[in-house]
Amino acid sequence: MSSGQYSALSGALTRMKLMDSISDNLSNNKTVGFKKSRVVFEAKLAAAQNLHSNAALSLTRAKEGLTDYGQGPLVRSGVPTHVAIDGPGFFKVQEDADTVCYTRQGNFRLDELGTLVNGAGMKVLGEDGKPILLDNPDVLINEMGNIQLADGGVKPLPLYTFDDQAVMQRKGGGLFSVSKEDIQDYEQRVLEPRILQGQIEDSNVNMMQEMGKMIETMRAFEACQKMLKNYNTLAEKSIQIGKIG
Repeated sequence: MSSGQYSALSGALTRMKLMDSISDNLSNNKTVGFKKSRVVFEAKLAAAQNLHSNAALSLTRAKEGLTDYGQGPLVRSGVPTHVAIDGPGFFKVQEDADTVCYTRQGNFRLDELGTLVNGAGMKVLGEDGKPILLDNPDVLINEMGNIQLADGGVKPLPLYTFDDQAVMQRKGGGLFSVSKEDIQDYEQRVLEPRILQGQIEDSNVNMMQEMGKMIETMRAFEACQKMLKNYNTLAEKSIQIGKIG
């Protein structure tokens, strides 16, 4: 396979990865607190294996798993247990007995036991690492995240962030996971949070931008396909010429 074929093939493969990212973003356009994924392209110039040759191979490589943490629009819902983060920070929720996740989804509700849970039923964790229990869904939550209880007490709704957001791994539905080691090393409490009650943060996906990227990606993929066909045609012609000669 010629270097031109490798270049065209790598271009087609990276566009397929980009299309996967765009499709995921579009399918989560209405997912509360969703952060769109990004694919970064980089050109890789590989030296020829033959030390006596000056040839080189130009490839395109895609780096996946990146996230755009830009703030999504805040939408008023009027539900007392719904909260939106205006600024940095993530809520901490319990996926299972041994796993916690981080999310910007604030469409909380109370389950049958009075536990504050997110839309997927995961328990929202307080500053002590335990699920937050409430007696009444009609609560008051100030901008610092303090939940006013009927008995006059207060339960903080903490936010967390990370110095190095690269430790956050994307999961489905607007969730992020972090290894236990990285939680110990990088997790920080947001000291001055801004939480807005009765609102939720919408997805930060821009439909028009993503559709534009999709069209551009499809055209680039088709161009790479045509290049591959042209190289195959040239290869066939060269073989025929060789047989004739």
